[in-house]
Amino acid sequence: MSSTIKKGSWFMSAMAVYALVMSVMWVFVTEIVFVSDFAGYTGQTYAEYLAAEPVYAEMYMITKKLVGIMIAVSSTLMILVNHHSYRKGERWSWYALLIAGALLWGTLIGYRVLIGYLAPSIVTFVVGAALWIIGITLPAKEILGSGSSRQID
Repeated sequence: MSSTIKKGSWFMSAMAVYALVMSVMWVFVTEIVFVSDFAGYTGQTYAEYLAAEPVYAEMYMITKKLVGIMIAVSSTLMILVNHHSYRKGERWSWYALLIAGALLWGTLIGYRVLIGYLAPSIVTFVVGAALWIIGITLPAKEILGSGSSRQID
């Protein structure tokens, strides 16, 4: 394994583990993670919303937990692809991680931009996206180069 592929794989591992830890927090400590975001975006506390609209408040938390589960599945698959193929420089794994990372971090950041809520908590998404960008770009030339013996046709 070359130095650039090794470094890219390390950043990709860091990103996937980071996303996995983030997803576990979304699933198991949802109320703690999203209380400040909820108050900042809606202007009312989650406790007030829960008292006024208990069904919708619970639905809000359930959707956050479901997103956490989807992130957990995505990050677990990225860990497996990275461990078994990306660190070997296989071309298909570069494309798989490119698409998976773009979907994961692009939707999380894009959603915040779309609703116009750029709270300090968006930093968690930016850190994950930065790790992914570094991990995907460092070995790109070597993995995708035309003279690569790792090319799968």
